[in-house]
Parts: sequence; C-alpha cells; structure tokens
Amino acid sequence: MRLRFRKAFNMVEISIVMLLIVITVLVCIPAIVNNTKEAKIISSWKKTFTEVDSNFEMFSINDYETVETICKSGVGETEREIFKVLGPYLNVDTSLKPDNLKTYKYKFLNGAQIPKNSKYFTKLFAYQENGNIVAFKLLSCRCGDSEPCATALIDLNGKKHPNRIGKDIFGINIYKHKVEAFGSELSNTELASECRKNNNGTACSEYYLRGGKF
Repeated sequence: MRLRFRKAFNMVEISIVMLLIVITVLVCIPAIVNNTKEAKIISSWKKTFTEVDSNFEMFSINDYETVETICKSGVGETEREIFKVLGPYLNVDTSLKPDNLKTYKYKFLNGAQIPKNSKYFTKLFAYQENGNIVAFKLLSCRCGDSEPCATALIDLNGKKHPNRIGKDIFGINIYKHKVEAFGSELSNTELASECRKNNNGTACSEYYLRGGKF
C-alpha cells in the first residue's frame, strides 16, 4: 500500500512540475516573439536610414536647385511637387497615387493625436517598394544645414498597427546637404529619457540608431 501511495504522490508532483513548465513557456513565448519583432524593426530602421542617408549625399548636387525653383515659382501644390523631386531619395515612386492610404492615420508613441500644426503631421503619403509608408512634410523653402527643409516619417510596418512614432514609425529631418534622424541633437541620456512610452517617441529615431533597446 505504501509503495502504491508513493508512486501516486510522485505522479502528482510530476504533473504539478509539468504544469508549471507549460505555464512558464506560455508566459514567455509572447515576450520572446515581441522581442524578435522589435529587433527586426530596429534592424530595418537602421538599414532604411543608411540607404536614405546615402541617397541624400547627392541631393544638394543634383536636385536642390530644382526644389528652389519650385519654391520660387509659387505653384499651388508646392509640397507635393517637392515630394516628387525628393521621392527617389526616399525610395518611393510618387507617381503612383496610393488611394488606399487616404484612411491611414498614425499617432505619437504615448497614443496622443498629432496636432495638425505639428511638424510631424501630414497627409502626403507614398509607398516604398517593400511596402513601407513614407509621410512627407515640407517645413520651409528657406532652409540650409541648421534649419530643416522638410521631414519624412517612415512606417516600417506599413498600414499594420501600431502605427506609432517611435514604435514602428521613425523620422528624419531633411536639410540642404544632409539628413538627420529625429533627436540627433540630444545626448544618449536625453534620448533614453525621451524615448519612453509616456513621451511622443520622436527621439526614438536617433536612440535606436545609437544602439538603444526597446
């Protein structure tokens, strides 16, 4: 009788241990999957920024005068016309009208709506070949290397959620001779502080380029 009772007790212990293992695995899997997705997004952002940065090395030589001409002409759709010029440098084909992006919306990292007067708000979008969405905003025709001419936001997840700046959307300031990620003027400590869930997430663009983690 004692032997039978002891065997049964051992089976109960084993069952409890197995149950705990299963629960632990189920709890950890979402975190592992999430970490993998986040690592891919960071890697994709680094690659995308490097490509755009390389493209814009030729912008001031090839097309800055074209942009100035458009600005001086006072055409009705100055922003859209300039976007057409800058499109190839952002790896987009602006001749294709993305009608399915009319309902596309994005927010700050903390979930706040983006004010219409913000430098981060625009309704001018285009697709990259890989499905990424590029949002373009003309800031000023009077720009150089200290004041940005425009901004571009790149959604590395396309129309799929979360569509949040600093989560799957990252941005750059476009100058006459260069591009810089949002937050490039901040120190590492400032970037780490700004790139938090309760902030707008714009500084995350530079934070992840410098090796920051989600």
